[in-house]
Amino acid sequence: MVQSVQNAEKLARQLIPYLTESHIQTFLPSPFFRKIEPSPTEALSRSVTAAILSLGIRHDDVQQTVSDSIWAFLDACAHASEAAVSQASEDDPAALEDAIHTATVTIALLGFLDAASAQANFWRAGGRLALIQWFRGLLSEPFLVAVETAFSTIRNSRSPDRNVKEWKRYLRHYSAVGRPLGAMLLQQSFMWLLVAATSLLVAEVGALRNSNVLDILMSGDGLLRPLTAKSGDVDFRSVETYATVVIDQMNHLDSSADFIRLGSPAQQKLACSVKASALISYLNCSRLNQDAADADLFMSWLEDTLADPLSMADEDLSAAVLKSMALLCRVSPSYSASVSRLLPRFIVQSLSKRQSVLVASKCLAYVLQMLSTDAVITTLYTLGNVLSPGSERTLTNGVNGDLTDGSDTQLYPGRHSTGSSISLRISGEEETSIVHGNVIEAICEIANAFKDEKITALAQSMLLQKIDKVTSSVDARIITGAATLALRGGQLEFRSLLKMYGRLAHLAVVENREGILAAVSCCVRKTILSCAFLTTVFRF
Repeated sequence: MVQSVQNAEKLARQLIPYLTESHIQTFLPSPFFRKIEPSPTEALSRSVTAAILSLGIRHDDVQQTVSDSIWAFLDACAHASEAAVSQASEDDPAALEDAIHTATVTIALLGFLDAASAQANFWRAGGRLALIQWFRGLLSEPFLVAVETAFSTIRNSRSPDRNVKEWKRYLRHYSAVGRPLGAMLLQQSFMWLLVAATSLLVAEVGALRNSNVLDILMSGDGLLRPLTAKSGDVDFRSVETYATVVIDQMNHLDSSADFIRLGSPAQQKLACSVKASALISYLNCSRLNQDAADADLFMSWLEDTLADPLSMADEDLSAAVLKSMALLCRVSPSYSASVSRLLPRFIVQSLSKRQSVLVASKCLAYVLQMLSTDAVITTLYTLGNVLSPGSERTLTNGVNGDLTDGSDTQLYPGRHSTGSSISLRISGEEETSIVHGNVIEAICEIANAFKDEKITALAQSMLLQKIDKVTSSVDARIITGAATLALRGGQLEFRSLLKMYGRLAHLAVVENREGILAAVSCCVRKTILSCAFLTTVFRF
């Protein structure tokens, strides 16, 4: 609604005092404030920051005023944080009051960081770098300890004061919504800002509003910023600074690993979110300047995370690891062969959720597109062998050697891996169904990604040969997978598939196999509807 510069300046002057005082603003206990999510302090800081950033982005004449007010707010928070560090002691008689002051500053910073991350394009490259450096200096070990001490003091207090009780309610509420207040939550918001800052160096603002930077990088649809620009946006020192922030954060996570594993599920999820953001930021740095961001170090982080079932159980972190691995192969093609062996192993051995396997399959297809056709065919056969009958199935891969070498270490506890192959011991019908479903999903995804009739025909033939070789549930998944391939393959394969569906349906009726009959009916209906739709389009 603000159209003129005069109105924008007037509104900015009205809003700015609320931001600069948000870290010391107090709220009287009131039922009304309980309706404000997640707390009045964070909502105030986030909303006012978002408003003045929006004014600055839309009106150039207001930018300097907004920028000055933001730095004034940050300077005030810096002074407050210095006081918090010097007073961080639960034994101090005034500890409770100091703890509330520190908690207020922390929550105000959370609101600011979230709003700044959403509109980081307000700053130019130099401004974003300065902001990152400022927060890097603020979030020192003493300050993070002071933050943890403050919230611990409030949590353990037995004071009958209404304000203290309200703060204890905030603590419970934040934990209930999966955002336990503490140093890790602050680090998560900081890492989000780092992702935004580095992503704006590799992708256009409009694209980042609608999609994740990793998806933009994988799509390669012209939304990326050119890396040949001679501006200061991508100079070595800036990228090196961003990369150093990530390294510090990863080292902090490694040193706190034991503590994190003993924490609550919400704390563990926060740690996974921090790591995912750190990995995405480092990938951006690697793409910007390989000398500033060491690819070998990055690959070691990815492999270690891939080998940790607890980390890969988090869908966001899992997606970040898998996509980063695939994109690193684009930056450094020498990793392609190694990643093309790691991803099939993850698909087969991880027992991950369907979404993670789907992401892994897409990433594997992305990497295989950088390799030869022989590598693609070998990978399909490698995955297809898992569907062979028997209680123990062995994977081998002829792409630049075997799937594993003599120095291979055990990736997943309880799953044997030695020599030049991966031996998969499946126990239980449920586990069997998960593994086979993952493999079928991967085969179909690879074939669909290449959009090549020969590869599609090979994948379809390979799947159909496995019918009646394992279990009825696997047969049903194969039938469904073959249907997704049929619409992208040749006419001969499509007709053959329909004939096989006819035979399978007849046998299912005779043998009373309801699962197979339902799968065939569903697939035939979908393929016929799709063909009818395409025929209508072509006729039109």
